[in-house]
Amino acid sequence: MTIKSTLKLSLVAMAVMTSAQATGVGGDDLPPAKPGQCFTKAFYPAKYATTTERVLATEASEKVQVIPAKYGWTTQKIKVSDGTQRTITIPATYKTVYERVLAVPATKTWRTSLRTNAPEASSTLMNAARSAGMPIDSAMPRTCFYECYAPAKYQKITEKVLASEPSERVVAIPAKYKTVTKRILVSEGTEKLVTSPVQYKTVRERVLVSPARTEWKKTKCQDRGCNQSEVVCLVEIPAVYKTVTKKVVAKPATTRKVTTPPVYKTVQVQELVQPASSKTIPVPATYKTITKTKKVANGQYGWTNSPSNCSNAISTGYAAGDTSGSVMGNGAGSANGVAGAGSRLSSSARPTGNKICLTATPAKYNKVAKKVVATPARTKVVTTPPKFKTVRIKKLISPASERRIAIPATYKTVTKKRMVSDGYAKWVQIVCKSNMSATTIMRVQRALKDAGYYHGPIDGVWGSESKAATRAYQKAKGLPVAGLSVATMNSLGL
Repeated sequence: MTIKSTLKLSLVAMAVMTSAQATGVGGDDLPPAKPGQCFTKAFYPAKYATTTERVLATEASEKVQVIPAKYGWTTQKIKVSDGTQRTITIPATYKTVYERVLAVPATKTWRTSLRTNAPEASSTLMNAARSAGMPIDSAMPRTCFYECYAPAKYQKITEKVLASEPSERVVAIPAKYKTVTKRILVSEGTEKLVTSPVQYKTVRERVLVSPARTEWKKTKCQDRGCNQSEVVCLVEIPAVYKTVTKKVVAKPATTRKVTTPPVYKTVQVQELVQPASSKTIPVPATYKTITKTKKVANGQYGWTNSPSNCSNAISTGYAAGDTSGSVMGNGAGSANGVAGAGSRLSSSARPTGNKICLTATPAKYNKVAKKVVATPARTKVVTTPPKFKTVRIKKLISPASERRIAIPATYKTVTKKRMVSDGYAKWVQIVCKSNMSATTIMRVQRALKDAGYYHGPIDGVWGSESKAATRAYQKAKGLPVAGLSVATMNSLGL
């Protein structure tokens, strides 16, 4: 932190203290102080000592000298080929033959007509025809069976039914009234309270806002003039007062009671002479004759081998509207007005248009050409004799070897820096901004110039040259670098 920033920020309030001896800012213990004194936390660097030491530079080793191998030349006859064997392939020969292959097998299919592209008959129609005894499984192709329907039978009957139940009729007898004159109370006497509002007056009063006190004011170090980030000053703060205006009661609110008399009115009143009543007259029951249509036999389905022979169609045992698909026996069918399976339909039976026909589709064959082996493939082996060649060969006369030469170790002298004492932080007193007058700054500049650290003008301005000279002087004298401290002033003899 620079001296300028330290002095600029020393008056910024960061914490409040009640006495100069109070324990301080940021959890550190401040030294005893008086109002008008300023402090910052300075760092005293660690101290080091320099020593020299002889250390190993390179270890002792060996150098290896290689003596190459020696070779000589000679001739030798070597086999370069064992001879070869080559297999010759003779391909197979083929011939074409023809074969008749089944493409589509013959089939029998029950359809809704004899057309081969007609839809296949549903399982419902097949089951119905089978339940009627049609020879489904033994039928020949182009055989058809037809579905017939005999409608339900109905008959008309007459019946006397209740048109209206016996009841009672009630006759109302109205009430009787007479008119009389009466005096009635319209409004009772009342009481009410009338309020007189409160009256106020305005007064002025001087109030103590905060008493006089001393405070440590903490700022942040924002320049290179200090090594720590805290600057605190103990300052006197005078008492603060404020004049306030208050509204007080001059006359309190009051009430008084006001009464009014009751009010009466003469009116015509209708009084009951005879209350309303009623009498009951019995009403007998009435009847009417109606004609009903009653089903005596349900409609039923059957099957036959001719659409013109529905009267002789054999019943499936299904009633009209029966979707369960179950076949009723003779007993169950007769009990419900439906002929049992195997019985004949009535003469009123007519074809429904549903039929099943057995169609036959002949098998289809394709003529397929196949390529077959006439003579199979075969091989034969052809051989060649081995081959030789005279070559020049390089032979080893003496193998490679090595010779080892010793290399001694080398040493060098190094300088080492050893820490003698640790660095530490300490609160130091600095010159407050209020004391940094131009005269004081000029005295400091002159003293620094005499000591050989300041080379600028003696102008009373605390600029960058003055700050740099102060820091250089503090470092040279072993003083804490903490702006313009009191210790620096003392060292300069100021």
